Amino acid sequence: MGSTPQKEPWQSIAARKQAQRESKIPSEWRIPQTLLPPPEASVVQDFPHTSGFFTGRELTITESTASDVVAKIAAQEWSAEEVTKAICKRAAVAQQLLNCVTEIYFEEAIGRARELDVYQKQHDGKTVGPLHGLPISFKDQFNLPGVDSTIGYISYADKPATTPSTLVQLLTSAGAIPYVKSNVPATLMMGESVNNVFGRTLNPRNRSLTTGGSSGGESALVTFRASFLGVGTDIGGSIRHPASYTGLFALRPSHGRVSYQQAVNTYLGQEAVRSCAGPLCRSPADISLFMRSLAAQEPWLSDPQALPIPWRTELEILPAQLCFGFGMGDGHVTPTPPLRRAMEITKAKLEAAGHKVIDFTPHEMPEASEIITEMWSADNGQGFQRDTDASGEPLHPQLERWLGHSAAEAQLKTGEKPQSVFDTWQNQHRRALLAQRWLERWQATAKETGTGRPIDGLIMPSTPFPAIRHDGGYPWHWGAMSPLLDLATGVFPVTKVDLEKDKVPADWQPISAKDKEVMEYLNNSLTSILHADGRPENHSNALIGLALIARRLEEEKVTAMLEVMKDVVGIDY
Repeated sequence: MGSTPQKEPWQSIAARKQAQRESKIPSEWRIPQTLLPPPEASVVQDFPHTSGFFTGRELTITESTASDVVAKIAAQEWSAEEVTKAICKRAAVAQQLLNCVTEIYFEEAIGRARELDVYQKQHDGKTVGPLHGLPISFKDQFNLPGVDSTIGYISYADKPATTPSTLVQLLTSAGAIPYVKSNVPATLMMGESVNNVFGRTLNPRNRSLTTGGSSGGESALVTFRASFLGVGTDIGGSIRHPASYTGLFALRPSHGRVSYQQAVNTYLGQEAVRSCAGPLCRSPADISLFMRSLAAQEPWLSDPQALPIPWRTELEILPAQLCFGFGMGDGHVTPTPPLRRAMEITKAKLEAAGHKVIDFTPHEMPEASEIITEMWSADNGQGFQRDTDASGEPLHPQLERWLGHSAAEAQLKTGEKPQSVFDTWQNQHRRALLAQRWLERWQATAKETGTGRPIDGLIMPSTPFPAIRHDGGYPWHWGAMSPLLDLATGVFPVTKVDLEKDKVPADWQPISAKDKEVMEYLNNSLTSILHADGRPENHSNALIGLALIARRLEEEKVTAMLEVMKDVVGIDY
């Protein structure tokens, strides 16, 4: 009788994956020890400018928007190769400072860039498509041939993809160049990008803070200017939270506008609430570029889940006067001072520009959170446990807290069984009733707006607090409504935390026990102790963005309204 082969320890698999990643950074792009910031240096956002490690041209290229890059390449002012090398170098530096990358695709990207340059020269300057020569980063879920898509699971390592995800193929056909994949949380279901395979991603504005999850690797790359445009995904806030924490524009589209086919995912077969892919970038014009270019590829001919809807440019034309709902919390929890200040800045500037703002408290959000949590936990964590048991790695403590038990012990406990089919049907029906009430209340605002229309969008924070300390967890957020009801939702940057202005008022009174918990959390996400003077010390230098929620399939309108936010509200940091 033969002996059973010993399973390789999960720690050695992780070490091997990290070594493979390290080996793909060219020696000339490794930060010299003399320039490397010490571990205790919290702010590294300005390293490319202050270190002397980049040339002036590399800085000019990498700090351009995606729209500017494709225009420069189309005009043959920049080559695809020099753009790709510059952004790959900056991504290599980002990885060394922030640990935001999973798979490095530099050689393949530079090779593809050279092919595109040759094509352009041979065809009298013609480009292959609207994204010709634009390097795009992808969340680890998206398959690139020859590298893994671990999504934070040890058991998914050493299984390289043989074909690209449909979205990767569509964007490549439009001229885009994949060059790197970015870090995610274990299971994709945490608000911080940390896992046993690659470790924890840090925020370049303050490395003591998270960049959010699950698209936290993407938000780190884009805010560090190591990506012109990144593709994330969102089932509960995974695009919106990271973008709001890192000062980015972003879009969480309705299901079917961006292909998700052949992406690696958790919850396979779970269709009560759908994850959606969308862009994180530096300007609303880049969102439009991404969505227009993708729609031009007619993704519905490749992906049966993609909706046959072209990019409707006529819907980007907005009325001269808009009216926005203003959601200062959900009636159960209020925004902490930094988010409240961002809301007030936004309201004042919109009204000064001639737009209208009316109060619209989304009282439905606590119920939406209950419904979506039941959908996410319908299997009692069996999928998570299966994929961690396969390697012997532990579930992250945040996940165990979220599930409400040690998942390894779930089968030993009575009363902790997966939901029945009847239970899931009842919960989905509850969602349908909520959607009806939400739409009716939205439409009823036509009586208040003065424009003859209902509100054009709802402005509110996606979380009550700015970027949080590592391992803090989320005591509350407002991310459930958009995926639950499949609402097109954008994110725009506003300002950053001001330690003097963003104090908790001395006379502040909570409106609920949860509101009190959230306010305490602002100051110390682990021990919930307020600083004596009420200052948010633990969020120093954190950026603050807001969400802009519209109706289902209004991506064009959301993108145009984000342009309004850029022009009217601006960015104060």
